[in-house]
Amino acid sequence: MKKDSYKLILRIVLFLYMFLNSNVIVNAQSNDNFRKLQKNSLDQIHHKRSLSKINPLQEQQELGVNDSIFKLFDVDIDLTLGEISLDMSWGDPVKNPQIRGNKASNLYGPVRYNADGSVRWHRGFDYYAPKGTPVYSVGSGVVSLVQKHPDYGLCVLITHKRPKKTYYSFYAHLSSVLVKYGEDVHKGTMIGKSGTTGNAYDLTDQEEHLHFEYRTSPKHSDRKQANPNAILKTKFYSADPKNKWQANVGVVKKGGQSLFE
Repeated sequence: MKKDSYKLILRIVLFLYMFLNSNVIVNAQSNDNFRKLQKNSLDQIHHKRSLSKINPLQEQQELGVNDSIFKLFDVDIDLTLGEISLDMSWGDPVKNPQIRGNKASNLYGPVRYNADGSVRWHRGFDYYAPKGTPVYSVGSGVVSLVQKHPDYGLCVLITHKRPKKTYYSFYAHLSSVLVKYGEDVHKGTMIGKSGTTGNAYDLTDQEEHLHFEYRTSPKHSDRKQANPNAILKTKFYSADPKNKWQANVGVVKKGGQSLFE
């Protein structure tokens, strides 16, 4: 147990060292801030994780570390960016969308489990997307964040202002980004290509994916994601939502058109 604790402390010290030496400023939103964020990478932490087995207690401890990382990589989003759009149409982030592995555990909700058997929420949809798959903005908006995050990898946040509310779409594990901070986009604008960055670094073949989130708050640490079915054109549901083991359950795909509120 002491050995595991020492390993965890070493990881935390490594993270703090890398973070402090990256000179990342996360208190305000600016182009310079985003250039610095894009240069900051903690892929080495994930590489070290892959070299050792993690027991349930250590996993819970590392979940706490991840929460701290989310806060450290939060950036104040400039809510003055972009204009209110009257385009109420909504699309999908990839063409012909399919859920990764056709498994309900890759949908949104309490569909996964930790090593100790406790329920773990998945906060978005994982779309099957081989590396290099084009990724599109799901609606009109403005690019509010381009960041390299230790878990999400290369990621993009788009702010969608509507007459009654503001919504946020989030795209993670990208291999490249084709848009810039502050750039206006429309439904169907290609914003980048899918990849295996962040904690998806060791995934291959059928496991490669785009992680997509629909958020009601822009910050990572707020954990204010909602079910993407509320807004996306193509919706996915568990074939057996009452089954405890959603990893063994398939998904049901339904097309349609949703509107922002």
